Amino acid sequence: MKPKLIILLTLMFQVSIAQFTNVDVVAKIKTEKIDDAISIISTATNTTEVYKSLHYTFSVFRTDAQNNLSKSDQEGRFTLEANERKELSVVSLNIDDKEKVVVLLLVYEEDKIIGKDRLAFNDQPKQKPQKIEEEYSTDDGIELKGIVIEETKTKPGRDFYEFFYNSYTLNQINGSKVVGVYETLSFGRTTILRVKIEDKVIHQFIGKPDLEYLEQMSKLAIRKVYKYFKDLKKQKNDIFQY
Repeated sequence: MKPKLIILLTLMFQVSIAQFTNVDVVAKIKTEKIDDAISIISTATNTTEVYKSLHYTFSVFRTDAQNNLSKSDQEGRFTLEANERKELSVVSLNIDDKEKVVVLLLVYEEDKIIGKDRLAFNDQPKQKPQKIEEEYSTDDGIELKGIVIEETKTKPGRDFYEFFYNSYTLNQINGSKVVGVYETLSFGRTTILRVKIEDKVIHQFIGKPDLEYLEQMSKLAIRKVYKYFKDLKKQKNDIFQY
C-alpha cells in the first residue's frame, strides 16, 4: 500500500469518528482549584438549532499506589434547547499525589455516544515510541481505553455487569474503544442484555435471575470482546505494515 493511501485511510477513520462525537453536542470538563480540592464541572452545549433530549454518565476512575482500581458514576437525563449550554454535574475531588485519577464524561442521544471528554490527573507515563493505536486516536486527542459503561434496568442486568466488569478488569483487556453493557425490555417480563463495542453487538442473550447463568454469559462475552480487540489490533498492524 502506498504512503498516500495509508494517510487517506487514516483521515477517513478520523472523519467517521468526528461525525458522531462533539459535533452536534459538545461535552466539556472544566476544573477549578478550591483550597486543597479540585472542583470538576461537566457541561454540554447544543450547537444545533434542534431541541435535544439526552442523558449523560460522569465517571471517576481512581488507581492507587497498589494499582487497585475503583470507579464511581453519576448519571442523569437532561434537555438542551437550540444553542443552549448546561451544567450537568459538579464534583469536588481530593487527589493524592500517589494516585492516578481519570474523569470521563459521556453524553448520549438514545444509546449512541455523541459527546465525550476526558481528563487525567497524575498520569505521566514514560515517553514511548508512537504506537499504531495512537495513529488512530480521535482528532480531539481523547483516548478512551479500558472503559466499560453500564445501561441496565434490572437486578440480573446489574449482576451481569458486575461479573463482566470484574472479568474485564482482571484480564486487563484495556480495549481501545468504549465497551457498553445495555439492557432493553423484550416480550413479557423478559429483557435482552447486549455487550456492544461502539455500534457493534458482540454478544447478546435473554436476562435471567440466575447468578450461575449470568456468570457463564459474562465469561462467554469476555472471550468475544477479547477476540474483537485482538483482531482489531492485528488489522491495524496489517495496515501499518503495508
